[in-house]
Amino acid sequence: MNKNLILIAVAVAGLSLVGCRGYRSEKPPIHPNPNFDWQSKVKAQTDPKALPEGVVVWGDAHGFSGAHTRDTFLKEDGRFYGGKESSADFVAKAPVQVTSDLLLRGQERFNIYCAVCHDQTGSGKGLVISRGFAPPTDLADARILAMKDGELFGVISHGIRSMPSYAKQIKEEDRWAIVLYVRALQKARTATLEDVPVDLRSSIK
Repeated sequence: MNKNLILIAVAVAGLSLVGCRGYRSEKPPIHPNPNFDWQSKVKAQTDPKALPEGVVVWGDAHGFSGAHTRDTFLKEDGRFYGGKESSADFVAKAPVQVTSDLLLRGQERFNIYCAVCHDQTGSGKGLVISRGFAPPTDLADARILAMKDGELFGVISHGIRSMPSYAKQIKEEDRWAIVLYVRALQKARTATLEDVPVDLRSSIK
């Protein structure tokens, strides 16, 4: 037999024996080139909060990019991520700072995801309604006006009746932006002269 073939056969046999586990052990076999086969990860039944102290994660939380704590990463802020107080009551007011940029963001998201049914005014006469879909409730309806901000957030998150959940399509900060824009639409349709600052009333025609 060719010497080269004998050497190859011996090498293959040797590597095979090295990879064999001849006794019981929890240790993995020899793995010459691990690549990404072996890496630390969270496994089933592992406490997701059991992260080393001081760990910094990167991403987007509460509408701000950059480094933040593991609490925001794990979405432990029930008011912001769930729209509810610790007592399980709905949050009365959106737990975000109201700015013109946030309202404009809410308008943009509303027109993308909501206006097709609710109409851009919130009347419930969107484009798909003319195609046979059941019309949603007018957002200026007294029942909707009386809802807490957290409840509106919950409807966007979980859906209600024929409205589906938008939790996968719309991130939490954008849901709050939509809630604030809905409030602006409601005010635009229900406001009276008494809601206008006194020094501006004379400018209204």
